Amino acid sequence: MNSKQALKLLKEIIGDAAYKQVLEQMAGATVYFPTGAGNAEWLDKKQRNMSLKDDFYSGKYEVRDLARKYDLSISRVYKIIQNRS
Repeated sequence: MNSKQALKLLKEIIGDAAYKQVLEQMAGATVYFPTGAGNAEWLDKKQRNMSLKDDFYSGKYEVRDLARKYDLSISRVYKIIQNRS
């Protein structure tokens, strides 16, 4: 979805008044909504990272599997494992 389509959809979801407020307060900002953002399970990154590391060191998961499980890139999983997240 391109930016123009995303803004149109946002306006449809939140309505005109809220849309105008968002534009006024966030003009020029770049916002990324990660896939599965509606799932608040991992709002606490520290908790997510600890769980990811536990899974990795259990030997039951490959890095690729962890990336899928936690909806992260492979490079991000490596950074978390190496404590550079």
